[in-house]
Formats: sequence, structure tokens, C-alpha cells
Amino acid sequence: MRHITMDPFSLEWLICITAVLLVMLMLIYLPDYIETARHPNYGKLIGLALFLNLIIENWYCWQSGIWDLRSNLPLHLCGISGLLSIILYFRYNETLANLLFYWGITGGIHSLITPEFDLGNEGYLYYGYFVSHGGLILTSLFMIKHRGFKPLEGSWLKAFFHIQLAVLVIGLFNWSTGSNYMYLSAPPIVDNPLIIGDWPWLLLISISCTRDFISKKFSGPDRLI
Repeated sequence: MRHITMDPFSLEWLICITAVLLVMLMLIYLPDYIETARHPNYGKLIGLALFLNLIIENWYCWQSGIWDLRSNLPLHLCGISGLLSIILYFRYNETLANLLFYWGITGGIHSLITPEFDLGNEGYLYYGYFVSHGGLILTSLFMIKHRGFKPLEGSWLKAFFHIQLAVLVIGLFNWSTGSNYMYLSAPPIVDNPLIIGDWPWLLLISISCTRDFISKKFSGPDRLI
């Protein structure tokens, strides 16, 4: 399947990122101004929208004849984080929220800074990309503001340990199917300033750099990372 990139800071990129940020801010702060948005099911509606986006993306690929076991399964870091996002809106779990905080924000930031449409950008896939990746950051911020989530002390280490298990399983899947989930078989084709070093060491370096960035933004006296 053809991978397509979008040039950062191009007019198209600025329009897309601005739209994503505005929608995120609206969904996060809507309960502060509209009473009906304070209903317990408000978050479930967002989760349902993310779930439908996942279904529509796969349906679109199937109908277009481009659905492939090697590219359409939610086995990228963002795909796994997307599943966690959906679950969290329906059943909050602190362990899953901690995993999403590191995996989702890391994957979301990378994917929005330098978009790489690994399913192509035809039709709905163009819009679905920004819905799914923007949704990762949206969910983490939503959990912080509306679910009282705070990263637990040492949670980054647990998230790092769990991702090693995922790397092992998905790496074996890549080897057996010829796929490239989590970019374990080959590096992404985007020119991302947060991706430093040669493959495969860039995986560890980029995660470490993003983790330090997140820590500075969200750590505090009562938010130990």
C-alpha cells in the first residue's frame, strides 16, 4: 500500500492542524459552557465517534479493494492507543489511562507534526487519519480535565516495559507476514525532527525525547511522572 506524506508547515498542513486543534479544544471545554455536555454519556459519544471512525476506515479500505492484513490491523502504536482511547470513554481504568498518556500523546504528536498516510489519503482516509490521531491527544487531555487523571509515579517505566512486550509480539507478526507495524521492519518515510538517529535506534531515542517533553509539560507537585 502506498504511503503518502504531507509537508509540515505547508498551507494544507496548517489548515488541517488548526482544524484538529479547534475541534479538540471545543470537545474538551464544551462541558464548561453547555450543561447537556456535562452528562455522563458525553464522553461515550466521543468514544463512539472514534469507534465509528475506525469501522469506517476499514470499511472504506474493504470496499476500495485495498484492505490488507499487513497494513489495516490496529497494530501500530497509534492503532493500539486508539483502542485504549475508545475503551477509556466507556470504562475508565487508571492503568490504561497511564499507558495512553505516554503511547497516545507520543504517537499523536509524531503523527500530526509529520503526517504519513500509511493507508493512503484517498477519500475518507484523509479525514480519518486526523480524526484517529487527533483523538489520541484529545482523549488524554479529556481524561486529565474530566476524569481527574494524573500520571502515577514511575508510570512511564511501566509503559515502557509494556511496549517492549508489544514490540516482541508485533515484531514476530511482522516477520511472519512481511508487515511493518510500529515501523519495526523499516523506518517511517517522513522527515520528523523528533526522530533522531538511524533505525532501529531511532525508536528508543524518539520515545525518550518525547517522554522528556511530556514530563516537563505535565509534571508537578501532584503529578509525578
